[in-house]
Amino acid sequence: MLTVYDNMVHYNPNVWNAAQAVPPLCPKCGSHRTEVVGRSNDLKTVTVRCNACGERSQMPLGKDKDDTRESEAIA
Repeated sequence: MLTVYDNMVHYNPNVWNAAQAVPPLCPKCGSHRTEVVGRSNDLKTVTVRCNACGERSQMPLGKDKDDTRESEAIA
């Protein structure tokens, strides 16, 4: 017999399921409202779209540990 608790979504705040890197800043307007929309075949650069101004730009990866974690999350 199922209870209401069995149908609920269970959340464990102690588990880190997704990589949560700081979003890159837009080189044109400086906004943090950016989104990674593509990557190169060699995984050294990503294409970033700014949701504030619409600019698309290429950004290198691997400069710090946050970039490495983000590239792993994209893959």
